[in-house]
Amino acid sequence: MKTILKKAGCMVLALALFSGLTLSAGAEYNDFEAITSHVSTAVPQQLQITRPAKDIGTSAENYYLTGNSDPQQPLTLNGEEVEGRGKSGSFGAYVPLAMGENVFTFQNGAQSATVTINRGSGLQEEVSLIETITYMTPLYDVALTSGSTATLRCTAPAGAAVTASVGGKTIQMKQKAKAREGVPASFTAEYKIPSASGTEELGQVTYTMEFGGNTTSYQSEGSLFAVGKGDTLLVEVKDTSASVFAEESKTSNFVTTAKKGGVDYVSEIGDTMYKLGMGGWIPMESARPLTGGGEYRNRVSDVSFSQDAGSERFVLSGTGAPLFTAYQTGEKLYVKLFHTTGVENIDASGSELFSKVKVTEQNGNTTLEFLRSGAPLWGYLVSYEDGDTVITCKYRPALSGGSQPLSGITVALDAGHGGTDSGAFGISADQGPVEKDITYDTALAVQKRLESLGARVLMMRPEDRKESFNDRMQPAQDALADFYLSLHCNSIATNLNGLKPNGVEIYYYEDISKAFASTILNSVVENTGRASRGAKYSNYKVTLQTLAPSVLVEMGFLTNPAEYDDLCSRRGIFNMANAIGDGLIHYLS
Repeated sequence: MKTILKKAGCMVLALALFSGLTLSAGAEYNDFEAITSHVSTAVPQQLQITRPAKDIGTSAENYYLTGNSDPQQPLTLNGEEVEGRGKSGSFGAYVPLAMGENVFTFQNGAQSATVTINRGSGLQEEVSLIETITYMTPLYDVALTSGSTATLRCTAPAGAAVTASVGGKTIQMKQKAKAREGVPASFTAEYKIPSASGTEELGQVTYTMEFGGNTTSYQSEGSLFAVGKGDTLLVEVKDTSASVFAEESKTSNFVTTAKKGGVDYVSEIGDTMYKLGMGGWIPMESARPLTGGGEYRNRVSDVSFSQDAGSERFVLSGTGAPLFTAYQTGEKLYVKLFHTTGVENIDASGSELFSKVKVTEQNGNTTLEFLRSGAPLWGYLVSYEDGDTVITCKYRPALSGGSQPLSGITVALDAGHGGTDSGAFGISADQGPVEKDITYDTALAVQKRLESLGARVLMMRPEDRKESFNDRMQPAQDALADFYLSLHCNSIATNLNGLKPNGVEIYYYEDISKAFASTILNSVVENTGRASRGAKYSNYKVTLQTLAPSVLVEMGFLTNPAEYDDLCSRRGIFNMANAIGDGLIHYLS
């Protein structure tokens, strides 16, 4: 891959930026060891076939063979040179399969390895056996009307006896289809929601299994709730940012981003979503049913204004936490608060961002139009604090002088996946670095680079553990971060030719993130030499921050040997760290 040398020290960078000079690409950061000393994502460099790891049978017409090898030695497959190979020896070969036995022998110097793939006959496709219950519904809290029927599901070993217990009732579950004992099988049972007064929690579902002479019990992650007939169900948004859709489908038009703590009533209970009083559909997994009553109407009694060095706050004191739709343009910030009344006037005389606020109340909803005064609005946030609705508006951050141009800038950095969530497997499968390892080591290098440039960095995944989306996003919101970057690696299905897809793509959702996505993309392409796959619009959760430019960076393909080896290497990680640092400085220049 092309290597682009970068900047011979932060002082040169800062002087060039603030003197209006154009930096040349002929110099280099001189802290390679400091930035990459932690990197542990070394690729195995001895011959091994990682996919398939052993002889298998398949009905597929083609197969993508992968593995590792000694990069200092030639590599052949059945006597022919393997061309799809990375700098650390990772390889891939997309091969056709004839009916019957297909033997593939790799030779790497003095080492050899052979695997046999039987197409259509002989060896059977490998089936894993299990001894535990998994995929237990409800996977999240679910509220249903009294008298309706909930279908309880779980995956358990075929041949097991499974019961489900909830709300004081135990039901025998049925295995859906015959299967060899021990293979994963689906079990189901029907449960009638009992009568309730208001909204009552029935609790988690307990699944009990008798199998292999042992009895074991498990609990569902979510709880069931009963809603009395004719009663109103209220739900509270439990995600830092939750998508609301036009219809009961995640593929329908996107309506708005609901924020944690927002409350609305449910006008219709669907299979996996609630239709809210504001008109949109929210996934059940993003909302918590409220018991004991509550209030969704927001009657505002007072509006106050305050500001600090980085932002302005408009605080609406009221009786509820209303959902909203909002957007910003060059002319205004538009916020529509549902089920909200009582806002008579908002004084913007102390604002540096807005000249006035136009207030319109119609059909029980209130629209606020914050008219821009010329000062740049970096981003906004609608949140709920102690019963108040708070609209926070951020000033544009600025580069500082000297050798640390990012001083005063706060960057939230998310290393994708983690813990039990490995993310995508690479060429080495489970014998080498996987996505969570690469994103973590890369994030640490980016943190070091940004801190060397003066930035404050918030690590959304500070260690190798699985974090919820709230844990990945809430700290950035609480700190009013100036940027949010989530690092990931790309891959394709294992039945496709992994040698073909390559390059970097960056996703954004909010308009304030579009230009930032392009800037980071160009910087990564320049620093790594990888192809550009474009800056793309999509509503991934980590891109739903409205407070600051927020992007998801797909750094390269783990299924491509050349990109896998580079993504795992200290030099490749160093280049990515430089790319992020350079991109932030360029965007703020």
